[in-house]
Amino acid sequence: MRGQNGYTLLHAVFTLSIFLLAAACVPVIMNGVLFVEDELAPSKEYEWNLFSQQFRQEFRGAENIKVTDTSIAFTKSGEEILYERYGDFLRRRVNKRGHELVLGPVQETKLSSHANGIEIAVVYEGELQWTGRFFTYAK
Repeated sequence: MRGQNGYTLLHAVFTLSIFLLAAACVPVIMNGVLFVEDELAPSKEYEWNLFSQQFRQEFRGAENIKVTDTSIAFTKSGEEILYERYGDFLRRRVNKRGHELVLGPVQETKLSSHANGIEIAVVYEGELQWTGRFFTYAK
């Protein structure tokens, strides 16, 4: 039987060591992936600033403004735009269609009407809150 090449104990140990090395790396890689995912998620402040800029731009020149405790409706360029509370989120709809989540999850949303504009106050989890006043500048 000499001179025959076969699967030896040395091959088995070598294969097992490579497998164990790869298996030991899996938790480290998963931890890194989860860390990067958390770091890439936008902060609540960034989310609020983005919403504020987009809403301010869309609200400029709005007409027929209707503010309730849970929604803001207005028309602009012949389209009815609605921002409303939807569970723990604030969503945007155009002509009663669509489902665009613009803020969330939020604990509380306060909507109020002021001269030529509105005020939106948002409370996130952990007592984090932001308030913005938006004006129409409509003719």
